[in-house]
Amino acid sequence: MQNSNPSRWQQVLRWGFGVLWIIDGFLKLQPGMFNSGLVVNVVGATALDNQPAWLTHLMFSGINLWHAGLPLTTIAMALWEVALGIGIIAARGRWFRITLWAVVAWSAIVWVMAEGLGGILSGNPTFPGDSPGSTPFYAAAAILMLYPNWVTPSLHRLAGVFWALATVVQLLPYNWSRSAMGGIFGNVTMNGQEPAAIDRLNNAFIELAYRSPIGVNVVLIIIMALLAWAWFTRPTRSSTWWLTLLFLFGLWAIPQAFATLFTGTATDLGNEFPLALLLWAARHMANHRAQKTKGAVLSAIT
Repeated sequence: MQNSNPSRWQQVLRWGFGVLWIIDGFLKLQPGMFNSGLVVNVVGATALDNQPAWLTHLMFSGINLWHAGLPLTTIAMALWEVALGIGIIAARGRWFRITLWAVVAWSAIVWVMAEGLGGILSGNPTFPGDSPGSTPFYAAAAILMLYPNWVTPSLHRLAGVFWALATVVQLLPYNWSRSAMGGIFGNVTMNGQEPAAIDRLNNAFIELAYRSPIGVNVVLIIIMALLAWAWFTRPTRSSTWWLTLLFLFGLWAIPQAFATLFTGTATDLGNEFPLALLLWAARHMANHRAQKTKGAVLSAIT
């Protein structure tokens, strides 16, 4: 089965994820990426965040290899990710597919070695707390571009499933505690490198979470449950799209501290941008089906 009008969503994903990879590559060239600060403040913190012993050992093995090769390893990583981005945008035919498979492989490596499987084995994974990491969304986009027939008008249901799972995870007993709620807003900024204004904003939410963990968690659960319902039943509505973007921006700005872009150790733009691109593709296909159905109805009437 061929997709109806696949070119538009393919162009958006190609350019969107290509640009994201290029930005990620250039972020690796920040001065903070050439010293131990990246290990201590970013990768090391993830490895030590209640991870299983085997995963911690695996991550630190990779860290040691990367650190031993500085600065060449950082330069190589930056050039590789820029090359992936350029390849997604510019490659055609066989080379395009090779690039996409390279994206899937590299995303898997980064997800394990740098993101610690997005914290899903840490005992308290939550989407507002940065799980499942950004690289699964990069890999998902590459797979959809490899197999465009999978992008069907019902893709929005997967978006609904995603938000439903995020809601269920947020309902787990641990996530009602002060430490869990405070951690959502404090894990990213605990290294103390954020600008004072961002620190004050995050500290205000940390205090709120410690004072009213149940209230904060209820708000997060209601929003994500509403998004699950909206993506299942009303994916073409503007209200669904804008509520999604507003929630993603709120998470990006506050618990994720603008993806730590102001610290000099940001490795990517966070979960929210790649997820938004995937959701756009789902909404586009749902819109196209709705327009096609409407056109058929009007033709039958006339």
